[in-house]
Amino acid sequence: MKKKMAIDTLARMTQDEFTRMGTTLTELKEGQQRLEAGQQRILDVILEIPSKKAFEHLDSKVQTFVPD
Repeated sequence: MKKKMAIDTLARMTQDEFTRMGTTLTELKEGQQRLEAGQQRILDVILEIPSKKAFEHLDSKVQTFVPD
């Protein structure tokens, strides 16, 4: 025998699920923002590191000022 559910009960269950989904989406968005901030910090650090080409250019400048 199937148990009948009152419309109020169904409405409450549906609202609870939407509330949980909203909370989950909020947590996911916050997590995404933290990840993006972390990625930006990593990118900032990487961009501060001189490239090999920059080191070679600097080395050639130093050698012109200080002959061997």
